[in-house]
Amino acid sequence: MQRRGLVLGVMGGAAGCAAGSALPARAQARGLPVPPSGELRFQILRNGTPVGEHHLYFTQNGNRLRVDLAAALVVRIAGIPVFHYKADACEHWEGGQFCGVASKVDHNGARLQVLASPIADGFAIASTKAGDYDYTGSPPMMPLTYWNKAMLESMILNIETGRHYPAIVKSPGWNYLTSAEGERLVAQRFDISGKLHLSVWYDQYGQWAGLQFYVDGDVTFRKFVT
Repeated sequence: MQRRGLVLGVMGGAAGCAAGSALPARAQARGLPVPPSGELRFQILRNGTPVGEHHLYFTQNGNRLRVDLAAALVVRIAGIPVFHYKADACEHWEGGQFCGVASKVDHNGARLQVLASPIADGFAIASTKAGDYDYTGSPPMMPLTYWNKAMLESMILNIETGRHYPAIVKSPGWNYLTSAEGERLVAQRFDISGKLHLSVWYDQYGQWAGLQFYVDGDVTFRKFVT
């Protein structure tokens, strides 16, 4: 796999944050698509072979929401590891608004970090790859972590590289997906193009349901539903 592989900045895990407990339903009333269980889990497959998992944990404290992400995968050829990826991040929201993220990524031995901190009308970004800069203006910025469908209408922050991209989105409609357990899910597909090339699915409740992209092979996220 190429070192740019797996587009992941897409994935992250808890940088200095512990995994959360189940989230009260009142957080959903604030308009965020938080799962009632307080957790989302996905199986990661490359060319149909399981290579890792991606987890998100949601914790509520008053009007504040913390989202902890944890992902890890290993690609093997003939049983020999040829690529590994591990990411940890902690994402913060207040009053339904994104207010910062910190991430650490091991991309096949390359150590990367991103920190997004709020400033007036935007965010100050510090990252290993993109350097330091400020983003202000419209549309508002959101991290490339998929669980919030509003990301599709935002400036997208890659939490691996620290770079940001406008979302160019179209929807071919609704599809059937296969869950990690082999069950059938119904979800709407959204194709993102421009700097990013991927497809992401959301179910009828606005919950993240699946992901697919191509980097030296087909990479698919299948949701655990039980």
